[in-house]
Amino acid sequence: MLSRLADIPLPPAFNLDGVKWTISGIILLSFLYTYAIFQLTSPPLSPRHDIPESRYLARAKRLQASRKAQRELEQERKRIVESGSFRLLDLPPEISFLVLANCTDWPRTYLSLVLVSRRCQQLTFHALLPHTPIRLIIPEQIQSFGSLLCNRPKLATLVHHLWVTPYKQDLLRPCVDIVKKCRNLKSLTSNASVVLESITFRRNRLSHLDCMDLTLLSTSTEKWASLLDAPNALAFFRQLTHLRLLGDRFPTNIPLPNLTHLSYGSDTVNINVDTGMTMMEDPVACPSLHTVIVTKLRTSGELRISKAAHSRFFTVELPPKRTELELWCDNVSRRGMWALCADPCSQE
Repeated sequence: MLSRLADIPLPPAFNLDGVKWTISGIILLSFLYTYAIFQLTSPPLSPRHDIPESRYLARAKRLQASRKAQRELEQERKRIVESGSFRLLDLPPEISFLVLANCTDWPRTYLSLVLVSRRCQQLTFHALLPHTPIRLIIPEQIQSFGSLLCNRPKLATLVHHLWVTPYKQDLLRPCVDIVKKCRNLKSLTSNASVVLESITFRRNRLSHLDCMDLTLLSTSTEKWASLLDAPNALAFFRQLTHLRLLGDRFPTNIPLPNLTHLSYGSDTVNINVDTGMTMMEDPVACPSLHTVIVTKLRTSGELRISKAAHSRFFTVELPPKRTELELWCDNVSRRGMWALCADPCSQE
């Protein structure tokens, strides 16, 4: 049966060559159909942005420099660690004081130094306290500093610049006790009540002989009368060389033989300048007075200083947010109005 089927001739459509071309056409059509579907259904490719080769080179150089700097920093750190820490305590005290004195304007560094050791704390106190403006305003500050002086009374001799303002009656006594202990003050800022009760005058000797810079706050007419009647207050005023007052209403007949610099002002924009002119021209009450500075607030703008012709009478216009505390701190640091309006000859 099978042999007979083999003998049956095939029609022309079933020629082997034709079968080959038919299969090839089917495969080609399948490939073209698949490619077309892929192109229609696939998302469009984002355009290629060619980055110039120079950018790659610049980036590579930056990375290389950064790695090099990091390696050098690591090597320097390793060298410092292996060589040992800076032995500040091995230096003579005079040199240690000079090194630590540079931290006066950095309260956080000061707090860190006093916690290192007892020896470092002692050096820090002796180096920084004489140059640091001590500000006692809120009750916590007054009580904390008072406790410090009670526990370590020798530190009171190192305090040279003190701002103490008791705004409550029950804080007056602690403030007076603090000022009494700090007898080596060079500058003091407070009110008339503290001055009257803390500055003593006995046997022709003043308790605070080195204090020649006073900023007097919130002084009324009654307080001025009390100051003029108190021998200790009059003796204290006679030794002052720098006086700063708030307001322009104060007696002009106070004997101030050693006063060389006077400043006054208020929180208002306008201030009377005639008071300073009168005191500068009074050879009896103020024979040594040669510089008067009147301060007033500006409504806007920065610091501005103007000088009257043929005299050392200055008008300092302060920025709106400038506070009296900031003025005092600048004076302590020798970059305030006393330094800004100083005689050029005296700075040489």
